[in-house]
Amino acid sequence: MVFLMETKMDKQRMEKVRRSCGFTNGIDIEVEGSRGGLCLTWKGDTAISLQSFSRNLIDVIVK
Repeated sequence: MVFLMETKMDKQRMEKVRRSCGFTNGIDIEVEGSRGGLCLTWKGDTAISLQSFSRNLIDVIVK
């Protein structure tokens, strides 16, 4: 199970929410002002290979 969401949260808060929902892994991109903030999160049994990221994009390969 993999989720990608726009969060509008800082990195520390995103990590707390992610872990409270039972997701052990994630890539968090912090919000800038009142825009953005991305979180890609997944459970431990999913293989994710990060290709690249920016403040607008997380590029991964899911196996």
